[in-house]
Amino acid sequence: MKELEQRIHAEITEKGGIPFSRFMERALYEPGLGYYETQREVGRSGDFYTSVSVGNLYGELLAFQFADWLVEIEGPVQLVEAGAHDGRLAKDVLMYLRNWRPELFERCEMVLWEPSGIHRQWQESVLADFSGKVKWVAELGSFNGVFYCNEFLDACPAERLIWKDDAWWLSLVESDGQSFGWGMRPGGNAKLGDQLTPEEGAIFTVGDYGMWQAACNSLKRGQLLLVDYGMREREFFDPPRENGTLRGYHGHRMVDDVLADPGEVDITASVNFTRVERIAEASGLEMVPLTRQSQYLVRLFEQTLQRPQLFPEWTSERTRQFQTLAHPEHLGHYFKFLECRRP
Repeated sequence: MKELEQRIHAEITEKGGIPFSRFMERALYEPGLGYYETQREVGRSGDFYTSVSVGNLYGELLAFQFADWLVEIEGPVQLVEAGAHDGRLAKDVLMYLRNWRPELFERCEMVLWEPSGIHRQWQESVLADFSGKVKWVAELGSFNGVFYCNEFLDACPAERLIWKDDAWWLSLVESDGQSFGWGMRPGGNAKLGDQLTPEEGAIFTVGDYGMWQAACNSLKRGQLLLVDYGMREREFFDPPRENGTLRGYHGHRMVDDVLADPGEVDITASVNFTRVERIAEASGLEMVPLTRQSQYLVRLFEQTLQRPQLFPEWTSERTRQFQTLAHPEHLGHYFKFLECRRP
């Protein structure tokens, strides 16, 4: 039995069943042992693909959009990224600004909102060429500029809730000393809209969106961009799902048991975009309608053709990357873009 498993078994033995969110937090983020603390590789050699792993184009396109937003703000501006992993996306964004929008690059600072010490080490290595342009923070203060996060909220610890006897029950992770299993207790809170009435036995996942809420509250002027996979709140129950929207990945294959092999499996939960929008609205932000990645990137592609002096040449390699990013049956379909701005 691996050390992380032993630690979680010991915690359950001491305290009794723990909420799934606690299990997910330790499985993914336990210092030195959690999945994201040890699994640096993403893409073909990792357990899953992301838009960043396709190549530099994704960051170039986002930076092209960020530049249009930043140019409307006078004085020093900040680019804030949460969930930067090894820093590759931040590097692609900074390289575009340095090469194609130097006037913005000069007055722009990259802020990486990063609680993980090992991630900061990875990021410092990848961003070594931008020393002096990047700073790291554990807590986010007020800022003018752009906040963005790419495939971040889906990996935030989530509660697993069960609708039973006209009430939500909180899923617990229990231990027999050798393996983990499910238990439950009353007291879950799904924070659903009044119009939704789940069926008996329905499973619902509630992610921790505290960092998104903090970003919304901290933005003084500028934009926020959230990129992730997920759905509207009503879609979480249609069709019914045996494990809600929780899923695990290992070796590019879905893992049925998200409690097995903590630290070795990527655990995610689909983003509730309805809840994300409620948080933004409560912070006084205006939203652009939710858009699929394919539509969002096609629009940016068309704008780069209209202003070729502000974007790298569309080589065969960039075209290949774009086709992968925008394919309507793959990355272009699954990922959605939510854009918010401070009016």
